[in-house]
Amino acid sequence: MLKDSRAGYGLITIIFHWVSAPLIIFLFGLGVYMRGLDYYSPWYHRGPEIHVAIGILVFAIMFLRLFWRFLSTSPDAIPSISKPTLLAASAAKMALYAFVFVICISGYLITTAEGSAASFFGIINIPATLELSSSNTDLAGAIHKYLAWALMGVVIIHAAAALVHHFVKRDKTLTRIIKPVSQVE
Repeated sequence: MLKDSRAGYGLITIIFHWVSAPLIIFLFGLGVYMRGLDYYSPWYHRGPEIHVAIGILVFAIMFLRLFWRFLSTSPDAIPSISKPTLLAASAAKMALYAFVFVICISGYLITTAEGSAASFFGIINIPATLELSSSNTDLAGAIHKYLAWALMGVVIIHAAAALVHHFVKRDKTLTRIIKPVSQVE
């Protein structure tokens, strides 16, 4: 099943989820690692190039994912899950999307602050749309950094909640994002 249904997620949503999640976690780890590099480190220039390119990829995937989400049927809530839990899950999903988009946009602004294009592995260059003053570049950097940490907090809560649902509550919350379900289940 490719498309989402009332019974669960389809293959396209599952692929978007499991491709974007490790890329986002990798970007965070690389970002933290890069903060400790000095000018003479071999990764001083290579790290940011990879970080920017994968950041562009994540932005594109998340844009397509959001577009797909608007076109798709949302699975019905699992009946045993309380309304406050559903509300918290919905708020967490909105935070995940919002944080990723703001982090990507602030990263783009940092990368292009001096008028240079953002490069996707040298294949495509995203031109600078505006040049930022040093104070605005610092602001974009602070937003990028602190939202990345906040995003990881939400990611940990999201993953922990999925594991609790799977191992403690024994409902289908986690399995719905692992394997596609048929229309009738």
